[in-house]
Amino acid sequence: MNKTTTISNEFHIDYCCKGREDVKLRLLAWQDKRGIDRGETLRAFSDIFTYGKEILDSNIYALSFTQVHHYHLSVGEHTLHVALYALGLSYKLQEKGKEVNIRDIVISSLCHDLGIIGRHTKFKNDFVCCYLHPVHSLKIAEKLVPDLSKEAADAIQRHMFPLLPLPPASQTGSILIKADKACTLLELKNR
Repeated sequence: MNKTTTISNEFHIDYCCKGREDVKLRLLAWQDKRGIDRGETLRAFSDIFTYGKEILDSNIYALSFTQVHHYHLSVGEHTLHVALYALGLSYKLQEKGKEVNIRDIVISSLCHDLGIIGRHTKFKNDFVCCYLHPVHSLKIAEKLVPDLSKEAADAIQRHMFPLLPLPPASQTGSILIKADKACTLLELKNR
């Protein structure tokens, strides 16, 4: 890796973490603990920046780092965990010759929980938040990404399966659900 590539990769990580050094260090440690090599991590952050810039630049994404999620993280950190995990799954599928829409993976991962922002004023309780935040997340995604694909929209709206009875109708949705549930379990285990 040359110096320009290293600077570019560091820029992508910093940009995705909104310049929060503590978040950056925890995300890199998260990847290391899961045995993900640095090359894949840098590739994932580059993809997150490339396909999610309009989300990363939004006010609600910035707010996602102020909303607590899973008792000890922020929504922003969780969404980056999910994006990194989902991209790792996607890269493995691509290595096996499967087509995966990386743009949809990034967008759905970054947006899937944005509807949680302001949960204590929007939702009566955690149960209501559980079943309504996907709808709120989809509305936010539609505003942030005017050309949101049907697959990404479906993935966001149905990411609470199996807690909610509607399974995903796309590969993107299946990847998002697996990544979200795996990350949630790891996050709760490590709190």
